[in-house]
Amino acid sequence: MTVPIGDSTCEVFMSQEADERFMDRASLSLEQSCLYERDKLQPISPVCQSPSPGGIEMSDLSRTVDDSIDMSPFSVVVVDDDQNILHSLKRLTRREPYSLICVNSGAEALKLLEVTPQVAVIISDQRMPVMNGTDFLVKSRKLAPLAVRMLLTGYSDIETTVAAMNEGGATRYISKPWLEEELLQTIQGGIRHYYVQQLHMEQKIEFERLAMTDTLTGLSNRRHVLECLEKECLRSHRYGCQLSLIMFDIDNFKHINDLLGHAAGDDVLRKIAKDTNNVIRISDIAGRYGGDEFVILLPESNLSDAISVASRLLQSVVGTPIMQNHESIISVSVSIGVALFGPYDSPMDLINRADQAMYRAKKNGRNRVEVLDFQDDQEES
Repeated sequence: MTVPIGDSTCEVFMSQEADERFMDRASLSLEQSCLYERDKLQPISPVCQSPSPGGIEMSDLSRTVDDSIDMSPFSVVVVDDDQNILHSLKRLTRREPYSLICVNSGAEALKLLEVTPQVAVIISDQRMPVMNGTDFLVKSRKLAPLAVRMLLTGYSDIETTVAAMNEGGATRYISKPWLEEELLQTIQGGIRHYYVQQLHMEQKIEFERLAMTDTLTGLSNRRHVLECLEKECLRSHRYGCQLSLIMFDIDNFKHINDLLGHAAGDDVLRKIAKDTNNVIRISDIAGRYGGDEFVILLPESNLSDAISVASRLLQSVVGTPIMQNHESIISVSVSIGVALFGPYDSPMDLINRADQAMYRAKKNGRNRVEVLDFQDDQEES
């Protein structure tokens, strides 16, 4: 049977006798039912049942994945203090491709989840000493947030089911005794759903990465650089942290494009990005600001630190010419400006100061580093 609860669906696998007992205890019927909306625990009309997020039910998501997916990398964790139950499940799943891991308590299972990757399904008994199934499922959400959770119990009441769903995130209810074939199908469906969630999560992470990455160079794009700059400036104002910014562009880049073509120009940009990554720390943010202009945001760095990074970058760029067809065809250089964030600066003040220092470097002969401190602005004013 299937018990819909708010925006979730709880599938219950039990014998016909247990099914009738469950329905009697819950006092449910097609004409008279009181469904509980997940998280809010308020009665809602059966006719107005809300769909899952995005309009896709869990069972629909599972069916979007081919039944032939490789389940061998995934694990199913079962928690029950009854050794007979664990033995029965081991026997039932002995020929299944996934790994079945059985433990006797919620505390033991939580330790297991900390070190076990790819836990796709968690099945927990409800009535256990010290920590019941609902409490365990609640705590398990932090350790295995994508895992599909199922409640296994011989004590069938609607209140337990609702609590397990609302608090523990359970999406399946399995009654003792179970129907073996249906239980196997339920576990396989849970693994497929977990697989779908993983794909969605990976796609989300990839989309977020693409949204903040310059596709040509692999560095941060302008939007991400400005977002990070805003955060670091706020942090500097609040905690008094030092913050420096390097801005540089490629000398005579237009001439390179005109003479050798845009493909060669793209090679130069990629080479500059690689040189940049080689001289910065993990905590630094390097990005393509626009065209052939680049910036490096240096948190927790004073002016001396920033000048050191800029000097290493200058030497790295000049020391490694662009190669095409195993021949050195072009040597490039950069003009670099360095600026320090002042106590009354805005993010754009820091960018403008670094930009002025960069153009001073160009004016003074290119292939060099120039520095403009916020104190220089105060003296000029």
